[in-house]
Amino acid sequence: MINKLVKKYLVGACVLALAGTASLAGAQSFPNKPVKLIVPYPAGAPVDNFARGLSEALTGLWGQQVVIDNRPGANEIIAATVVAKAPADGYTLLLGSDAAFTHNAFLYTKMPYDADRDLAPITRAVYFNMVLITKGGLNTPTLKDFVSLMKKEGSKHSYGSAGSGGTTHQAMESLKQEAGFEMVHVPYKGIAPAIQDMLGGNIDAMVAGATAAIPHLQGGKVKVLAIAGSKRAKALPDVPTFAESGYPNVVANLYLALAAPAGTPPALVSKITADVQKVLKTRTSWTALWTPTAMSP
Repeated sequence: MINKLVKKYLVGACVLALAGTASLAGAQSFPNKPVKLIVPYPAGAPVDNFARGLSEALTGLWGQQVVIDNRPGANEIIAATVVAKAPADGYTLLLGSDAAFTHNAFLYTKMPYDADRDLAPITRAVYFNMVLITKGGLNTPTLKDFVSLMKKEGSKHSYGSAGSGGTTHQAMESLKQEAGFEMVHVPYKGIAPAIQDMLGGNIDAMVAGATAAIPHLQGGKVKVLAIAGSKRAKALPDVPTFAESGYPNVVANLYLALAAPAGTPPALVSKITADVQKVLKTRTSWTALWTPTAMSP
């Protein structure tokens, strides 16, 4: 009886050892075909801009194309669900924010995925502070001017977001609560279409990543009135923080993190984590607006 138990244990141990060896070997050879990076926002959005820089860097490191697949809408639920249902082989990754990994679980009673059960955390990539953007034709050169106008006629003005319940929506609500004014909310499937509507004069303001505004600043089509965080951004040295402008309790920041389908081999997750952190360190120009991080979501 004892011999049978010993034999069973040894067989089991061998199977586990072989599985671990196979997993390690698979991680070492990864990737041997293109990798798909699922992005929850449309092309041209701040998150998409970061994703394209990351995909370019990883493509150079891996020697395999990292392809961006934009799946906007539903506060990142669509993109997260795609990844949650994908094969657990590392070839389909999610670049999501707080919404996909934490917020949605508290905002919706029913969802097609469970972040804890269906996604394998890889690493946080960046953390960035958002800015308040207004259309150029709005006569509000400072945040206090903007607040003063909204207190008088906020019901006549609208603000855009990347979707109801998302970080850009919550950030503007934080400012509204802190400053004590109201505006009409217009949700979009990402900040890219929202900024286009602002350029067309259809909405007056939004809180979003600075990269949404920077290409349009020189022509005066939009203005950036304030930025979240404890200090000004290197890329926008003349833009004061919300605290400097008199509103220290405004919350307008988010992180971006990568995840794979649950069941992805730990050795593969570790390799992707190390590689992402490696390329983040080489892209020093990103720190002008984003802060690279190295934590699990």
